[in-house]
Amino acid sequence: MRVAVLSSLDEVAPEAWDALAGDDDPFVEHAFLSALERSGAVGAEAGWVPMHVTVWDDSELVGALPLYLKDHSYGEFIFDWAWADAAQRVGLPYYPKMVVAAPHSPVGGERFLLAPGEGDDVRDALLEEARRLTVAEPATGLHWLFVTRAEAAFLQSRGLAVRHTHQFHWQNEGYATFDDFLERFRSKRRNQIRRERRQLSEQGVTVRVLEG
Repeated sequence: MRVAVLSSLDEVAPEAWDALAGDDDPFVEHAFLSALERSGAVGAEAGWVPMHVTVWDDSELVGALPLYLKDHSYGEFIFDWAWADAAQRVGLPYYPKMVVAAPHSPVGGERFLLAPGEGDDVRDALLEEARRLTVAEPATGLHWLFVTRAEAAFLQSRGLAVRHTHQFHWQNEGYATFDDFLERFRSKRRNQIRRERRQLSEQGVTVRVLEG
């Protein structure tokens, strides 16, 4: 196996990267991540320096990590400002830090992107290189955001600490219409929501749903 670090998604073919990303998580697909780079939403000036780790079997891409060197905590939706403040108070640096993430997207999903049939040997190669880069920069830490439970267990087994936090998810409990949803509330709350929606309509705010 050969390990390579990419400074841009343009250095790898979209079809090769997407063969690892699967088809159910658009936030780690080549099109999304490369669009962030091209738009300037990530990059050196944005404080998100791409350092994507890749593993190759000859000329075949078999593993990848969306890895970034960061000098702030914006766009992560993991609020570690208190940690940064505490470090500053005792005279310790908190930045730069390494972050494995789908930038600007508080969406859980796999961060170890593997070819079908690959397993812990490729994960270990990716993790080892990410750790090496963290020391070489040097960065203060290596953070993995919104990983799956299986990935969290794997990382913990390799000596990383797990931090638990909270997310709030809305679930459609069989509502066919918005009025169905409103029925779960008391009359006062229903009227308040309807009034708020009328105010939006009166201000000319509209919603368009785009698919694809």
